[in-house]
Amino acid sequence: MQSKVEEADIFIYGKMGPKETNRILMGKVELLKRQLDFSSKINALQENEGKLWLIRESRVEGLLTVQSISYEKTSSKWKMNTPERYLLSNEKGWIRNNARPGSDLFQAIAESVGGIVKLTEENTTPHLPGLLNLLSKNGYDAGNRVNPKVGEETQTTAYTTYTTLRRSKSQDLHLESTIISLPEGILMALSCPLTTKKTGEAKLMKDPVTLVKDGITYERALLLEEYPNLQEGNDFYPNIKLKTIINYIAANSLQSDEYLAKLEKVEEDIQDPVQLITMENPVLSPSGYSYEQSSIAQWIHSKQSDLPVWGNIQPIPDPVTRMDMRGKMLVPNINLRLFIDAWPSFYEEQRLSCQQSLQNS
Repeated sequence: MQSKVEEADIFIYGKMGPKETNRILMGKVELLKRQLDFSSKINALQENEGKLWLIRESRVEGLLTVQSISYEKTSSKWKMNTPERYLLSNEKGWIRNNARPGSDLFQAIAESVGGIVKLTEENTTPHLPGLLNLLSKNGYDAGNRVNPKVGEETQTTAYTTYTTLRRSKSQDLHLESTIISLPEGILMALSCPLTTKKTGEAKLMKDPVTLVKDGITYERALLLEEYPNLQEGNDFYPNIKLKTIINYIAANSLQSDEYLAKLEKVEEDIQDPVQLITMENPVLSPSGYSYEQSSIAQWIHSKQSDLPVWGNIQPIPDPVTRMDMRGKMLVPNINLRLFIDAWPSFYEEQRLSCQQSLQNS
């Protein structure tokens, strides 16, 4: 009796052709048919003509191919759908590009979004939520995704964070669902890269803290689990503005008008507390508060000018908390800047959605 082949961590298959891909998908259909627990899933797919699909590495670097099968009621057969290609671009993250690779149209589409990203782990990691979101919008339900077995997954190191969730043996045959409802820019700003790497899913942080050395924000518990010797105030700062924003964004279970009221408060949190202008280059103080870079620099300069000659030992107070800032680094608040960049379009979308809901009520 053969031992059971385990599912790989990475949910992207390696390079293979359409025929082999179709064989894997049809094999999954037959497997699910034989499992009593999953007969309802097959019935639902057939009734709704849903897609059973997988994602594989393309022969062209920077592309992934999504191939699917669906049940055609008129012929009572499972049929292979036209494969779709997804391109990782420099300016827009993952986009769909179904033009033939190498063609003028393919090149034109690629150039319109800044060209194809050269694959490295650092380049692809932040774009995982965007890929999941895009696939969901294009009708690929994550619950119907077929994941590779060990040895079938891609060997490209750039995709090491594109992982499935670990499941217990009693759940081995389940196809997990990953629900991403926020746009990529917002998710990139408000999710922890350690969480994405660990689970393959982007989740809003609960207690964001920012590393002094690189300005990247992480979930406090995960960061300290990974690096237990880090100290708050020296190695990382709390990110108070981002935490407040996350609390507002996460309140999307409210009625649409109540949610919009929460979002309106975000405008206050992306303003510099000193000059009351929307920040463009926010920096983080040891106190956990964020300021526009030029604004806090001017504040520090003014406080230093007010001190006597021997004042280099006197404290320089944080504008909000009065904590002594002397000798402490101001850290670029990269995640807050990403959020501010993505905020206007997200807010406008929510505002219009709220108006539509009120008109229909």
